[in-house]
Amino acid sequence: MERYNVFTRVHKGLRAFLFETAMTVQQTDFSVTEEAEAVMGRIGEALYYFNQHSLYIERLLFPYIIDHNPGLIAIFRQQYQSNVVQAQRLRGVMNAFGHAANQQEQVAAGHPILKAYTGFLITQLDSMAREDNLLNAVLWRYYTDEELMALEKEIVTKMSPRDLATLSKWVIRGMNNAEIIEWLRTIERCSVASVFISFFSSAEQELPEERWQKIQEALAEGSSITEQGVSLGE
Repeated sequence: MERYNVFTRVHKGLRAFLFETAMTVQQTDFSVTEEAEAVMGRIGEALYYFNQHSLYIERLLFPYIIDHNPGLIAIFRQQYQSNVVQAQRLRGVMNAFGHAANQQEQVAAGHPILKAYTGFLITQLDSMAREDNLLNAVLWRYYTDEELMALEKEIVTKMSPRDLATLSKWVIRGMNNAEIIEWLRTIERCSVASVFISFFSSAEQELPEERWQKIQEALAEGSSITEQGVSLGE
């Protein structure tokens, strides 16, 4: 039987963020200052949210694991610290761009940014894969699916409004229709109304009209969404 995975949705959102940012970096003309500044702002957001991801795991998930496998927690803390060092290197090459005196130097300064971001992407993908494989192995051994759902709810409800809004946007972008429908129903059933409304609004804003219409129709068939005071476009 497939077990409940607390990482599935957040990892899909974070991967979507990584991949879309990578495309933006590749397409940036660093000789154009406005483009370069915009993409570095986007990379800065990625650095912030991946750091937040590790902080939430350390603060809220590690306590469920440390008594069962303290050695594994030590390994992940070392991994997260290495990720911080890599992020600092990426910030360093972005800061170097500010010293470029002309367009030629700006283009030259853009190459290390692309290379450093690619390394960051690869590291974060590997880190998330390790979370999926190693942390889940412990969680599945010692906790029921109901307990894991409660853990996920705890993490989501303790996120700041800013982090929750960004998470909802990228999770919606990273999932297919069936996953979004199941997820929204689960959130409605298990979360506080404000959390549900945040994710529902993100879905409405982020999805193409045709996809959103199909999802609304599916939700209206078997959920109590309208009882939450959220419009289904009727």
